[in-house]
Amino acid sequence: MPQNIKAYAKEGYSENPIVFACASIIANAAASVKLEVYTTDAKGNKKVDTKHPLLDLMAKPNPMQTWEEFAIEMVAWHRVAGEFFILRLPETGKPKELYILNPDLMDVKGADSGNIPLRYEYGTGEKKSVYPVNRLTGESQILHIKTFNPDNQWRGLSPLSPAARATDIHNNGSKWNSNLLLNSARPSGVVEVAGTVDETTINRLREYFKKAWEGVANAGNVPLLTGGAKFNQLSHSPKDMDFEKNMAGAAKDIGLVYGVPLPLLTMEAATFSNMDAAQERLWTDTVLPLLNLIIKKLSQFLVPLFDSKNAVTLAYNADSAPGLEPQRERLYKRMKDAVGGGLITPNEARAEMGFEEVQGGDVLLVPGTLKPIDQADSQPTTDIVKAMSDCGFTAKEIAEALGIKEAA
Repeated sequence: MPQNIKAYAKEGYSENPIVFACASIIANAAASVKLEVYTTDAKGNKKVDTKHPLLDLMAKPNPMQTWEEFAIEMVAWHRVAGEFFILRLPETGKPKELYILNPDLMDVKGADSGNIPLRYEYGTGEKKSVYPVNRLTGESQILHIKTFNPDNQWRGLSPLSPAARATDIHNNGSKWNSNLLLNSARPSGVVEVAGTVDETTINRLREYFKKAWEGVANAGNVPLLTGGAKFNQLSHSPKDMDFEKNMAGAAKDIGLVYGVPLPLLTMEAATFSNMDAAQERLWTDTVLPLLNLIIKKLSQFLVPLFDSKNAVTLAYNADSAPGLEPQRERLYKRMKDAVGGGLITPNEARAEMGFEEVQGGDVLLVPGTLKPIDQADSQPTTDIVKAMSDCGFTAKEIAEALGIKEAA
């Protein structure tokens, strides 16, 4: 079916627990990171600016939302509609407010050639707002972040589009089971009629059962028959009808499309041993790539209005992501072993871990117990021989203790 944002929002996000969980997990994870602003001096050195006005704007994008609320709505729309739109106010000068617009009410007017749209139109009727786009630079009051869509270069492709069939299976399976329970879990059966039945009666019975039982809403209805007809109930359990298998497979497919590991969605797949690995995979495969895209786009959208020299960069602190703690521990151990083994300098290790350089950290450190192989059989230092001699050891005893030849 053609992409329908309103249907995806209702039947997917609002009604399906797996879709809701996937979108919420990704959105909450993305909103949990800490934003930072870096300034770059003439020598190319970067420094964290904790008092930049851009941070104030991001901390409270508009009077009604904090950054966390703004980010959750932003990422949730991206996971439901495959895109989101941000309006920057005022039209000129430094931005003071940011608003997320409903993608279902946005119309992108594309050009005949190129990949820069003509304008954005938001709303309907007399309340429609038009936001032009600079045909040379692509600059506009609207920031449009979208997924790749092979069918429409102007709009994003919702993850619910490839996951629509799995979502329908999961929704209908839930409704079917619910209606079976409401109707005492009575499944279908066979109708027995005494004697010969003409074609007209058979067709009438077929129409009756079709209207009374066909579809999810009529699952498990009890038939009312007359004229000597008898209904024999068949015993089919949900297991016979593969409901559990079908719904588990649908949940797995939805999680696959959204990039959320199955242990984070169903308790049946979760164990104490795989939860950390699932969290790490969620961050590395799904959340961080999405954050990289969003934060870079926001930086391009906002920074030039604060700094014409583009010496400011909006970024996020990956160390604030709790799901990456195992990855940080492995990196720390690798860097520690590399410095201890004399492979890299302390400053090279600090740079790899995102720390600033320290004075005297540009030298290789070699363990004091190690020595070159060509010196493995060399004489011990004279200090050791002298110390043993001062303690009363003879030259022969010193040679035997140290495994060396006795001095002439």
